[in-house]
Amino acid sequence: MALQSTPKKNVLFISLEVKMNNCINALVEYFKNEVPKLESRYSWKIPQISDFESSGKSGYQQNIELKHHFNAKWQSSNTENKLALSKEVVADWGGVRGNKDETLTSYVNELIKEKPRTPLKGIASYSKIFSIVDMDKYAIYDARVAACLNAVQWNHGVSTGLAFNYISGRNNVVGNSINKSGFVYQEEFKVSSLVAAGWQRIKRNDTYQVYLNVLKQCLKSLPGYKLYDLEMVLFANAETECLKAMSA
Repeated sequence: MALQSTPKKNVLFISLEVKMNNCINALVEYFKNEVPKLESRYSWKIPQISDFESSGKSGYQQNIELKHHFNAKWQSSNTENKLALSKEVVADWGGVRGNKDETLTSYVNELIKEKPRTPLKGIASYSKIFSIVDMDKYAIYDARVAACLNAVQWNHGVSTGLAFNYISGRNNVVGNSINKSGFVYQEEFKVSSLVAAGWQRIKRNDTYQVYLNVLKQCLKSLPGYKLYDLEMVLFANAETECLKAMSA
């Protein structure tokens, strides 16, 4: 796992294994409590999706059904239809607009490779596509998920965890990249501040693979849960966890 070492001059040396375990242990306890509450807490309105009966609804179960709907369509689509579907997933369902056709095409093309490239740039878009292609292998990483990963560790009293890299968002609580407000812009929660305090820095372009590895390690202690359950908890609870951290 490609993680950057923390300079010893800043903090007492603590092994990467300990920091990884601190992160995973905090998340496992969190997921145990929060996954059962997803039915009442998760909300993301589904736009009008062709041939999907639950269009317009916003519940947890309906969004799970949509993931399976997208997955089935992907498996039966040719390359041209996969590109059209990727637009529907990223722009219509995901709300991430502005990607050029060639950018989406590059994401679709990565999926045929044995080891797709997963840089931090574009992660909010390509991870949405990846997550509907293989729901047991990939999960969405967006601005809310990134912030919630760090906030949960902070709120669980983790002093030496994993500092996940943030990406631009528009949520005033989690982090608004336009007016520089919210959790991710507060000094004590910046990645540089967490690292200075003893957390482990993750190389930017290794963020997605570390994220997936952490969630999959968590699943070993959470029988019956799915990768997307953990991702959806992080998304649904981001504001709550960020507010809790900021008010402590």
